Amino acid sequence: MDTSNIEFFYQEVPEDQNLSQTPCPPSEMTQHNPLKPREYQLELALPAQQGKNTIICAPTGCGKTFVSLLICEHHLKKFPQGQKGKVVFFANHVPVYEQQKSVFSRYFERLGYRVAGISGATAENIPVQQTIENNDIIILTPQILVNNLKYGTIPSVSVFTMMIFDECHNTNKHHPYNVIMFNYLDQKFGGSSEPLPQVIGLTASVGVGDATTTDEAMAYICRLCAALDATVIATVRENLKELERVVHKPQKFFRKVESRTSNKFKLIISQLMKETEFLAKNISEELGNLFEIQNREFGTQKYEQWIVDVHKKCSVFRMEDKEEESRICTALFLYTSHLRKYNDALIISEDAQMKDALNYLKDFFKNVRAAGFDEIEQDLSWRFEEKLKELESISTDPSNKNPKLRDLYLILQEEYHLNPETKTILFVKTRALVDALKKWIEENSALSFLKPGILTGRGKTSQATGMTLPAQKCVLDAFRNNGDSNILIATSVADEGIDIAQCNLVILYEYVGNVIKMIQTRGRGRARDSKCFLLTSYADVIEKEHMNIYKEKMMNESISRLQKWDEAKFEKTVHDIQIEEKSIRDSQQKPKPAPDKKNKKLLCGKCKVLACYTDDIRVIEESHYTVVGCAFKERFVSKPHPKPKKFGGFEKKAKILCARHNCGHDWGIHVKYKTLEIPVIKIESFVVEDIATGDQTRYSKWKDFHFEWIQFAATETPK
Repeated sequence: MDTSNIEFFYQEVPEDQNLSQTPCPPSEMTQHNPLKPREYQLELALPAQQGKNTIICAPTGCGKTFVSLLICEHHLKKFPQGQKGKVVFFANHVPVYEQQKSVFSRYFERLGYRVAGISGATAENIPVQQTIENNDIIILTPQILVNNLKYGTIPSVSVFTMMIFDECHNTNKHHPYNVIMFNYLDQKFGGSSEPLPQVIGLTASVGVGDATTTDEAMAYICRLCAALDATVIATVRENLKELERVVHKPQKFFRKVESRTSNKFKLIISQLMKETEFLAKNISEELGNLFEIQNREFGTQKYEQWIVDVHKKCSVFRMEDKEEESRICTALFLYTSHLRKYNDALIISEDAQMKDALNYLKDFFKNVRAAGFDEIEQDLSWRFEEKLKELESISTDPSNKNPKLRDLYLILQEEYHLNPETKTILFVKTRALVDALKKWIEENSALSFLKPGILTGRGKTSQATGMTLPAQKCVLDAFRNNGDSNILIATSVADEGIDIAQCNLVILYEYVGNVIKMIQTRGRGRARDSKCFLLTSYADVIEKEHMNIYKEKMMNESISRLQKWDEAKFEKTVHDIQIEEKSIRDSQQKPKPAPDKKNKKLLCGKCKVLACYTDDIRVIEESHYTVVGCAFKERFVSKPHPKPKKFGGFEKKAKILCARHNCGHDWGIHVKYKTLEIPVIKIESFVVEDIATGDQTRYSKWKDFHFEWIQFAATETPK
């Protein structure tokens, strides 16, 4: 087989891969049969057990969660009679939260401690303050605490005696971890007499940021320590040999694939994009200059960012003649939407099959025909259909197969031939690519031994809705426990924190990030003789991964040098950074903008027709927005929702669309809330117009729209 100059080599590694030295799983633990920690785990736990604020930096798969159990147990047991400890464990992602809640419950309930958890998915139904008061250990997604500190439901972080941050390298900028630590540090330097909780951070990699030298890397790591008020970085030093026996570092292979020699599919789509740009440019003299941009390349993330920016600028274009404004804004909305879809298709065809990209476009034009379908859409559809026969011929021509898929096929064939029990995680950049590669595997009879599962995030994109939490759990359980489920195709949701079964093959398919992401994705290959392949057609992607390897060495060297510092010197460095950062933070603090009380118009984001007034908008449960009064009902039409479902106290029933002829812009959903049938609108579907000045603004999130909202009352709904 052609292995593209990849050398395969093997080494013997001991079988034992338990989290601890005890062979029984956590579910079989009893008070008399506890898990026995390994020596390196005791080494990692020691500084924290001595009461020091500690960042624990150790490889994925070495049992950092188990180390946090040891620290937590030691902490809770140290309190004298009449006093009690209270530990909070933060997990960034809901699947990780679920996993850690389960582990902590099994471990601590046998010891008589009470464990509870609250995530974004359950917060609406659980009283946060009461849960914290009534339990010894609370597992939280961090935004829950951020919200409760903000609204004063939780007075301060002093309600806890210990805070544990999973994946603590995220403690920077405006991440919820950092917001929590801002509260902690403000209390520390604000003269409060309340005791502060002990802080523990867990990570596989502290990272080095943009550092290019060891000194810069050390400064970066010191800033992370300052953010977490940590005075110790705990790594395995004395028991390295034991760690190396337990944690198997995958062999890393780089596989450079040649791109297609000719790409007629891209030429045709690019020509359609040029025509669409030309039409958009000619629709308005004032806005035509937005399309006068040099050196943009179709089928790239850069083009995507550019066209999204153009799309936003076009939507707030104003004219004296409102009919003409509506005509121009509608036209530019359509042209930019089509350009985005063409660009998406080129990205899909670059990494998957041409027919997947073509099907993506065919589905889009099918939906276009089913909605408004005005003259512009008819013209754009006709242009696409004129090329459809040729595109279908190209996409089914065997000579146009993607060389990347051929190499991916070779890797999978080779690895499963060598070991039929192989378990693989295939990392990709986008959800569209997850679906395309799943389809490719299922349609390829020579890969029938693969049973692909998919794992994507829960968030919504412009193209697709994320996976629900139960669906994520189902996929992960099948991959862990079901021998038939032997390959997981995943986006970045799987690279951080989720305890995935011992994989022996990790494939990074045009997927590369920073050094932290590299260490985490590599750490998914935990089994003996595991391998990690980076498959790409770009030399700079391989160069970036080589740079990550260099940065990892620099990170380890920096940690080692910091650990040799005198304790007082390290504490002073951290303290000085904290004072400097607090001073910057205090100087930058802007007073919250006073909520706007002036009535404004919400216009359809596509055709600019009046939708409603802000005076008629009401807030439900802090995050959902409805419109009261009979007038709004006349301005939208409903159609059954393709994916009706229940969430919180809502039942999604229908989509609501702009009722203007040939518009049909998606405004939101119609729901059943308790006993009421009400519309729920999304702010990104509208343009907000100031009635007095005519100024127009787009908001992507309701929280960015600082308005004095009125709470919803059931008595206001029209009968």
